[in-house]
Amino acid sequence: MPQLRVASSLLLCSVLWAGAAPQEPPSGTVLVANMDDDSVWLVDVATGERRGRIATHIAPHEIAVTSDGTRAAVTNYGDERGPGNQVQLFDVRTGEVTGEFAVEGYERLHGAAWIDRDTRLALTSERTGEILVVDPATGAVERALPTGGRASHMLALAAPWVWTANIADGTVSRLSLGGGAPPTTWPAGTRTEGIAATPDGAEGWTGSMQGGEVVGVDGASGRIVHRVEGLGVPYRLAITADGSTVVVSDPERHVLGLIDRASGALTQVDVGAAAREAGLDGAPSPQGFVLSPDGRWAFVSTKNVDRVAVVDLRAGRVVRFLQAGDGPDGIAFSPVRSGVGPE
Repeated sequence: MPQLRVASSLLLCSVLWAGAAPQEPPSGTVLVANMDDDSVWLVDVATGERRGRIATHIAPHEIAVTSDGTRAAVTNYGDERGPGNQVQLFDVRTGEVTGEFAVEGYERLHGAAWIDRDTRLALTSERTGEILVVDPATGAVERALPTGGRASHMLALAAPWVWTANIADGTVSRLSLGGGAPPTTWPAGTRTEGIAATPDGAEGWTGSMQGGEVVGVDGASGRIVHRVEGLGVPYRLAITADGSTVVVSDPERHVLGLIDRASGALTQVDVGAAAREAGLDGAPSPQGFVLSPDGRWAFVSTKNVDRVAVVDLRAGRVVRFLQAGDGPDGIAFSPVRSGVGPE
């Protein structure tokens, strides 16, 4: 497919509720993994109040929430203090840790998702280039599925498929969580770290951390169905539930990119401008994010200013910032409001 050189537009954002009839974000809890102070915060979306703080192991990175929003798991990836191979489980309603386990023989655990009706966890093992299917009750690895790539970092589920982005090879992989067949692995750029999948699992989307391109790859043929320019460092990606929009965070240019999947047209929400308007000191560096179930809202960790930006994707603006811990990155959303009072 010919390369799309897309002219992007910046949408100036406001941190104030605005418009004739503004719609507020859904009530619930944002769960934020703070890499630099080894914690997960539970933050009430409506009030911005921290409702709980969970002490984690080294450098928590990604959080997975069950389909009913009541339970969560956080992976401890590690940092210069050492690699991480631990997972902690906690109750969103109470903020209490309900279990933890080490995945022996595997390190640099990162991407995470609940599978099999929330009875198992799928985890990326970056060190070994595998997806692990783990029993959270025991920590036992029931299946270790090679991705066919090196440094498999993030994962995206779209039944019956799971996609990974493989940093060292600049590839994406699609495989069945049931195993029994080798993965299909396709070239997709340079230092491919973030990954998203269409709802049917047919396409995987990733970004080149070196080069700034975002591409959509057909999982059956490896054909690049879209190639979009206009971003600096496409870090994390997600696709709305209706499959229409690819959302991309860009910590280098301090924007959130919105790509129309049908045309490849790119618009950008200027998170940096919103942070300045809010009086926050420093460039925000939007990194991890999660979409609300209806695809209307994005909750974006802004690592350099220790906040979560609440973004109205339909209006193309930041409506407020929520306080986070030190160095927020991985993030999740639950419709359940945490009941733990402030410390």
